[in-house]
Amino acid sequence: VYCTDTVCYPGGIQMVTMVKASALAKIPGNQVWIVVTDHKKEPLIPLENVELVNLDVNYYEDDWKGYWYVLKGIFQKRKMHKKRLLRFLNDIAPDIVVSTGTSEKNFLPYLSVSSHPVFIREIHFEKNYRKRAAKTWKDMLMANVADFYDYGHRIRKYDRIVVLTQEDKGKNWKGWSRVEVIPNPITIKPHGLSNCSSTKAIAAGRLVQQKNFASLIRVWKKVAERYPNWVLDICGSGEQEQMLQKLIKDLGLERQVFLKGYTSNVLSQMENSSMFLLSSEFEGFGLVILEGMSVGLPIVAYACPCGPKDLIEDRHNGFLIPMHDEAMFAEKICTLIEDEEMRKRMGHQAWLASQDYQLDKIITRWMRLFEGLRAEKKSC
Repeated sequence: VYCTDTVCYPGGIQMVTMVKASALAKIPGNQVWIVVTDHKKEPLIPLENVELVNLDVNYYEDDWKGYWYVLKGIFQKRKMHKKRLLRFLNDIAPDIVVSTGTSEKNFLPYLSVSSHPVFIREIHFEKNYRKRAAKTWKDMLMANVADFYDYGHRIRKYDRIVVLTQEDKGKNWKGWSRVEVIPNPITIKPHGLSNCSSTKAIAAGRLVQQKNFASLIRVWKKVAERYPNWVLDICGSGEQEQMLQKLIKDLGLERQVFLKGYTSNVLSQMENSSMFLLSSEFEGFGLVILEGMSVGLPIVAYACPCGPKDLIEDRHNGFLIPMHDEAMFAEKICTLIEDEEMRKRMGHQAWLASQDYQLDKIITRWMRLFEGLRAEKKSC
């Protein structure tokens, strides 16, 4: 059983959960459910042999009305959530119950489920993401309080905590014996591979501070001074769109940098590009990097925590750039522009590396974990 908030709206957690659930359901002997609290539309993608159950808690329906309604959702609806989820789990008697790290994460392993299932918590973000996103001392205070509540003693009740990168485990989970690394799989299959011969680079992500696209645009100013015929497409939408558009205009890059908006088929844009660029200040994994690699693009990325260092082998399938070193970022882009053979060679190596993240290989790792934990549980 996967427990999450919704599978109706665009988001990495939702997509990965549905893809994994459908793949697990194809394995003989498995029965798979996704249990949601908020369900107003059809799932993002069709679910194959997966039963979707709506607890009808509706945490978010009143959030827009103000702060007190948010608190009401936390305290009043949480009680309803616990009661309905426990009733459902006792009805089906599952072996494995997985929290995707949403509204159920802090109470799930404390439910008295009659089948005594294995409880797993998936962490889809780098552990310190709240602190990295904090802009003021108040933000930092709230981040510390939230981290204490999220990662305090209650999380230790889980039989396993699964994180996405070796970097996250090594840096942030030292001394935790029940932490395992299983990366996300590639969730979208490309139609073809890039030949790395176009005069175009691509970046993708929400237009928010975390993605640091202002830095990338400044980097491209240096690139455009040497190679004005090359262009940068940035796919995505978000709150910084106007600010970034103004920066493009102020730097005189209207013919070299284009904000393309949200696209539901970013892989087709990647297939017509020659390199993928990532300027994020932090990531949980960087699935978009993997998508670029899956179409055969070399990657140039800031070595932010966490993700790029797990996915990119520096100077082999891309370049890792020290954080905020815009001069080096521009230089490595120019290196790839100047050497088409290098672009193609690195792109091929990126594609080869991406094969380790194919869905079947990741599902094999999950099944190995499930079976091992079930055996542990039975022996206790």
